[in-house]
Amino acid sequence: MSHTIKNVALAGAGGNVGARVLNALLDLKFDVTVLSRSSKAFPAGTRVKLVDFTSIEDLSTAIAGQDAVIDATFSPEVDTPLRLIDAAAKAGVYRFITSDFGLDPDLPGVHDIPVFGRKKVSYEAVKKRAADNRLTYTLVACGAFLDWSLSTGFAGLNLQEKTAWIFGDGNNVVPWTTLEDVGKATANVLLHPQETLNRPVYVHSVFMSQNQLLGAAKEALGNKGWTVTYNDMEPLFETALADLKSGNITDATFVVQIQYCLASKALAHPWERDDNTLAGLEEWSQEKVKMLIQTIATKAM
Repeated sequence: MSHTIKNVALAGAGGNVGARVLNALLDLKFDVTVLSRSSKAFPAGTRVKLVDFTSIEDLSTAIAGQDAVIDATFSPEVDTPLRLIDAAAKAGVYRFITSDFGLDPDLPGVHDIPVFGRKKVSYEAVKKRAADNRLTYTLVACGAFLDWSLSTGFAGLNLQEKTAWIFGDGNNVVPWTTLEDVGKATANVLLHPQETLNRPVYVHSVFMSQNQLLGAAKEALGNKGWTVTYNDMEPLFETALADLKSGNITDATFVVQIQYCLASKALAHPWERDDNTLAGLEEWSQEKVKMLIQTIATKAM
């Protein structure tokens, strides 16, 4: 049975991913309802409903009549995504897009990394609802966020100080996707409900290793003056797990786990199935990557 998706509820519309998803949905003329905890300003054409995210009943009422629900929330707790899934099933929503936006959820070992615990719980829950014919689902696998990773230093590059903190040998090639491309891909999923039925959709802006990103940065910003450090990720990963177990938790506890995955071909590599065309994305050229690096470096000055 074919479905046409028009009415879409979006949770997390104020976040890095959610804001881009919202813009893309509006560009494609979806009828969008933002689920929000408090009154905020959103783009024109957006309906906002204030909801209690601790109440399945309240969420279910708010999303009644929606064809799809997109979860773009990113808090570490697991209760919110599970309530959204339960509420969507209760309200008879056809399609649910989980807040995954990362590595391949079907690749053995990925969802066993503690930092991805929230994603694992959501994936298992939405698959169970689909098996019970309560709803259908899609995940958007996009690797690491390219622009965010470069601007925050998560990619290991400090573009202002010209320092590089390399994960392992830096040669592992992985998917990187800009936030704008993630938003566009997520919205385009809803234009292809049958082709994206009950599966991850795999997208990317570029496939690059960390060393290749460093090379692009050197070409964009100049080759001289760089300090490069190569790091054995295994002991750093073990320390992060020990800190997590002992409660000695910092931002690095979580960041290192993801960087460890990006250094491992077993956990992160170019998609075997590529959905860029379906999702309306074009692969970036190396020149475009260098332009992005120049733009980010200039803004930070």
